[in-house]
Amino acid sequence: MGSMITTSKASLHYQDYDSLPDPKRVWTGKPGSREEGLGRLVLLTPEVVANAASCIKTGRRTSLNWELTKLDIANFNRAPAQHHIVSLLNGAAYDDVYIFNPQQSSQWDGLRHFSAPAPTPSDPNRRLFYGGMTSGEIQDRNNTRIGIQHWAKEGICGRGVLLDYAEYARRHSISYTTFSDHSIPLHILLDVAKEQGVKFLRGDILFVRIGVVREWDQQMTAADKLAYAQNSNPQHAGVEGTEEMLKWIWNQGFSAVASDAISFEVYPPQPSYKRGENASVKGLFMHEYLIAGWGMPVGELFDLEGLSRICQEEQRWEFFITSAPLNMPGGVSTPPNCIAIF
Repeated sequence: MGSMITTSKASLHYQDYDSLPDPKRVWTGKPGSREEGLGRLVLLTPEVVANAASCIKTGRRTSLNWELTKLDIANFNRAPAQHHIVSLLNGAAYDDVYIFNPQQSSQWDGLRHFSAPAPTPSDPNRRLFYGGMTSGEIQDRNNTRIGIQHWAKEGICGRGVLLDYAEYARRHSISYTTFSDHSIPLHILLDVAKEQGVKFLRGDILFVRIGVVREWDQQMTAADKLAYAQNSNPQHAGVEGTEEMLKWIWNQGFSAVASDAISFEVYPPQPSYKRGENASVKGLFMHEYLIAGWGMPVGELFDLEGLSRICQEEQRWEFFITSAPLNMPGGVSTPPNCIAIF
């Protein structure tokens, strides 16, 4: 059976950002359809994936999945993963039982994860998920619309590109902690790409490394981790949440974005970002656009340490990506089960 992903070039996903009828609502496909469930992944056509296979040259590979035990102390009341080993046949065999929240470790945010404001005169606080789904529909366990099962059918495969901001910051003596509101503006990302010699293609899966995994594993003490988990106002470094960043992500044709950051974009969202001494640009909450508006997978807490090492050793920052989301009807998020192949 051939791929079920076919996309007309007339689709909104191929239009320029400024030509979109409403950049906050690029809702394609009929409600409940596979096209709707794929969201931005419709860009991963068979041709795009086949071309991405040319990135496999040496056969080196690395997992992008952090240990399921990390974050071992998470924020937002996210419980640590539980792993139970169950004896069978008086110890002649064993099963195991996993109880975990995908958001606590490496994960793809699915289309049911985040909503965007959609106020009406009668309901000024109304919010809608991708395609116009309501919170009530998501809580209805008989309703599996825009669940991650749509992504699981063929997986997320294509050309991955890494923008290694953490390495760039080291070279340029930029100091920061990833548990702060340190933000990465677009012009810096473009400079990272220029220094690495990266050229983007439509359908690319973008990875941005800022160093969360390295800081958590190598620099933070147990007390530091506990203080973070108990902080009622946590801060997470990430890319700037601005319209210029959104335009770039859209117009480059990325099918998905991911990072080792906790929220991909800087958190909490900033009302504005400085541009020089007396100028600023308006900030926005990119999750509301990327997930609720565009149906774009957003990866967080990916382990990009091994990926960074191989990219530096091979002096190329492109690779083939294969990711197998959990086949859970109505799923909200999923471990990425992601491998990069060089």
